[in-house]
Amino acid sequence: MTRLVNLFNYKKTVLSRLERLLDDKSKLAASSDHHSRRRPRPCGITIHTGVGCSYICAYCYIYDMGFPARTRPYPLKPEEMTYALALNPYVIPEKTLAAYGSVTEPFLRETATQALSYMREIYMWLRLPTQVSTKAILTENISKGISSGDPRTSVLVTVVTISNRSVEPRAPDPMERIKSAGEASRAGLSVSLFMRPIIPGITDVEAEKILSLAAESGLKSIVLGSLRVTERILRNLERYGANVGEIRRRLTGPIKGSEQIEIRLSDFKRRIKLIAEDMGFIVFRTACEANVYTHGRYCAMCNMGPCNTNVKPEPIEASDIEDLLEYLGVQYASVEVTNDSIRVTLKGKQEGDKLESILTLATYRRALLKFS
Repeated sequence: MTRLVNLFNYKKTVLSRLERLLDDKSKLAASSDHHSRRRPRPCGITIHTGVGCSYICAYCYIYDMGFPARTRPYPLKPEEMTYALALNPYVIPEKTLAAYGSVTEPFLRETATQALSYMREIYMWLRLPTQVSTKAILTENISKGISSGDPRTSVLVTVVTISNRSVEPRAPDPMERIKSAGEASRAGLSVSLFMRPIIPGITDVEAEKILSLAAESGLKSIVLGSLRVTERILRNLERYGANVGEIRRRLTGPIKGSEQIEIRLSDFKRRIKLIAEDMGFIVFRTACEANVYTHGRYCAMCNMGPCNTNVKPEPIEASDIEDLLEYLGVQYASVEVTNDSIRVTLKGKQEGDKLESILTLATYRRALLKFS
């Protein structure tokens, strides 16, 4: 039996053990939750540790999605969340990237204990490569809590401005964030500066200063990220000193109420990347690239890759994929494997989208399907 099939069998074992551990009410709560069925992007599955966020950062889009400014822990217990993820057909042990902090601050007073419990429990059962993004101060307790789960967790500490506190009115002082990030890095955590979103007129103006402070603190890597805006976010940013005229010129589509519109920032990223590389930073284009790098993986799941080419791709033979297809009950005509792709010709009419995602997540290669 090949390693890929072993991972799916291991997942069955985890499900069986959790089913014995949980009562019917817990199993129903988990199986009804969107974590049990939501399809990850190649960058991973986002795991919600809370509902709402009290930081009310001016650029944050969660309030346009209906999330409140008051925070409460996510309703699933750690074992229930683990069970929900184990039920998800797209979650593959040791493979699917796990991202915490996408729709709330994971280390708020209301959510920190649960977030650390989630990270510890999910890693114990499923061994998902872990990443967490935060604006919190990385205290010794938080750092130890992170390490008690995945010891190679990729920790992203967000800093997009030093001086303009109105942009992040309730978040901790960014200088303290950088200081604590450096201390956590020296204590053994894999910490990167997270410069997302890059806000024209604010982040680009302060980028060199932010990078200098991060370098002085001992950080070695950064992640650059784009900005998405809605009508409400544009009003906020204009009020707090962003170059809204520049933002409007860079819109990828018309502003429509609460719809999130991406801003073209490739030239800003190139400029900041050059400054960062001159200072000796490793620069990641995306958060998932930082996660892949931290966990020593080679990844070619999307057209931005391959990422982390300093390591070799996991050796996978056509026979490994054939065994997995047979395990999954998929009829196929041929399989071709390269370092960056899996090409499968399927027999007859079969559901392709789901299989494509599963093969991509299982192999860290782009899966390309066709039908005979």
